[in-house]
Amino acid sequence: MPALAPYRRLFARPGTAAFTLAGLLGRLSLSMTGVSLVVLLAERRGSYALAGTVGAAGLITGAVGMPMIGRLVDRFGQSKVTVPAALYNVVPLCALLLCVRTGAPDWTLYACWAAGAAAPNLGGMARARWAHLLRDEPDALHLANSFEQVLDELCFMAGPVLGMVLCTTLAPEAGLLAAGGLGATGALLFAAQRRT
Repeated sequence: MPALAPYRRLFARPGTAAFTLAGLLGRLSLSMTGVSLVVLLAERRGSYALAGTVGAAGLITGAVGMPMIGRLVDRFGQSKVTVPAALYNVVPLCALLLCVRTGAPDWTLYACWAAGAAAPNLGGMARARWAHLLRDEPDALHLANSFEQVLDELCFMAGPVLGMVLCTTLAPEAGLLAAGGLGATGALLFAAQRRT
């Protein structure tokens, strides 16, 4: 398998496989949330319109919140920002699930989903680690960035399918519960990788 030799050299560096796998978990979570939210709200509230507008509220606040988290990461470091952001994001997700379960007014769904805009961008942070590790090896950096792009594509193809399967086979809440668990676990494991 000579085609895999460059990747073996890439992942021979200490800690690279660990942060890559942890980042993969977090990115998978991100790609599961949209479809899981739509299935949950369509099933429990009977409205695709509500599901779409709640999802849009989260996208809007995410477009504002994620760059702010990125700026904090640049200023204070990945671990110092990722851990509190990951733990914080569990709160609005659980609050949303509770609001859906108890029949709370629709505005609470918007508030909860919009409040979860502090998700750390693990893909960007993984690329930053590769850039630091391979700063003197442009060919290896190109290979690492290409590999990260493949992981992004894998997540955004597999995540919605996984979310849909969980929501339709277990319970409408299962997709978001799994996404929240994977996201928090992936982010915390990623932040724990200090060697890179």
